[in-house]
Amino acid sequence: MKSRWTEDEGDPELDAQRKREKEEKKKAKAEKQKQLQAIEGAQKQANTDVAADGSTFNLSPAQAEQDRPAKRRKLSPEPDAASSEQLPNKLLRFPRPEWGPSRHVNNFERLNHIEEGSYGWVSRSKEIATGEIVAVKKLKMDASHDGFPVTGLREIQILKASKHPHIVALREVVMGDELEE
Repeated sequence: MKSRWTEDEGDPELDAQRKREKEEKKKAKAEKQKQLQAIEGAQKQANTDVAADGSTFNLSPAQAEQDRPAKRRKLSPEPDAASSEQLPNKLLRFPRPEWGPSRHVNNFERLNHIEEGSYGWVSRSKEIATGEIVAVKKLKMDASHDGFPVTGLREIQILKASKHPHIVALREVVMGDELEE
């Protein structure tokens, strides 16, 4: 069985066609380069003007740059120095969550039990201050004395990063006084 990548003897016509195409591309590139050089020479000659008395002068590169049309149209107006001095710069202030202790679970009134999962119990609750209905999850704390469960930290991290209409948005983390709350 032959490999697909080995040289076949039956492809001299294909090789000749490829060589012709390569030569045509080289010729087209050389012609294009000649045209560009001719255009550049014409531009240099246009930059050198002859005055009425027969003396010649060259335009500076900055003047030649100004004569060239802009590649992109400017949409925004140029800022005036006088108008920028009159307007004071104001910083926009956005509301941000403040650091502080977590709210207590007693701020929520439990309405009914929804479901129990591998890592905790979910219940439907009402926030007492606003009357808004929310879902509250109580994490299952193992009997081990390792502190806060890693699975709970992972779940909080994933819920904070998730932004999807089919995933419940994590608003805040609340805590109780004891492990049973």
